[in-house]
Amino acid sequence: MASPYPGPPADYNMGVYQVQPGIQPANQVVVVQQQPPSDVPGQMQCPYCQTNVVTKVEHKNGTLTWLICGVLGVLMIWPCCLIPFCVNACKDVEHSCPTCNRVLHIHKRM
Repeated sequence: MASPYPGPPADYNMGVYQVQPGIQPANQVVVVQQQPPSDVPGQMQCPYCQTNVVTKVEHKNGTLTWLICGVLGVLMIWPCCLIPFCVNACKDVEHSCPTCNRVLHIHKRM
């Protein structure tokens, strides 16, 4: 049974890049985009001091923390209103550079 796909062209060099004499290949610029870190320390390049660092994290009260507190208050569960302020999973995460101490990214829960 014949393959439904045609084969490679006759002049295909199996991926070998050949430079013709006297012709310079064009310069290529490779842009690597960093993924912002989430709730754990992440490795990235600091845009301020240009060093590769593992970020320092600090948990801060954010919108989700106050929302959970408000919902617990409206439901009249008063003793539990302060729990979101003690749980890091409810807080925003602030990533900073350990070298220059500048804030690099804030991971917001909400």
